[in-house]
Amino acid sequence: MKKILLKQKQKDFILNERDTKINFKDKRIKLKLKHAGYTLNTILPKNKKIYLLDNANLSTGGDAVDVTNVIHPGFKKIAINVTKDMGLRISGVDIMLTKGDITKNPKSCRYYIIEINAAPGLDHYVTTGRKQRKIVETMYLKVLKALGKKD
Repeated sequence: MKKILLKQKQKDFILNERDTKINFKDKRIKLKLKHAGYTLNTILPKNKKIYLLDNANLSTGGDAVDVTNVIHPGFKKIAINVTKDMGLRISGVDIMLTKGDITKNPKSCRYYIIEINAAPGLDHYVTTGRKQRKIVETMYLKVLKALGKKD
């Protein structure tokens, strides 16, 4: 894991208009590498991955994986029901799977709802591709139209 790779990742963030800043002096990153037997100058073997932080937040450098077209309808239903149960019209529901696959029925998975965000920020998500930008634009148009309707 050469520091140059982290610098390239930072350049990619800038190129994709993400405002994420990698903290090259973050002691947690160095400690994580040390526990794995690496340093910032280690070149990882081919196909070897290491996660530099124990979170996957986009704001700390995590990468989004779009599962919009493959997520099992049961997980969508869970997110919709949780949003309604919280009295919200829109939310971001973070679901973490510790066993199973997001494409499979939730009954066959072990998952946790780790966050329900009443004001989900989609700024990082829209920078992951044109398709994602279109998804967000379409969603916001639907939300604005729904808000404009009289009850």
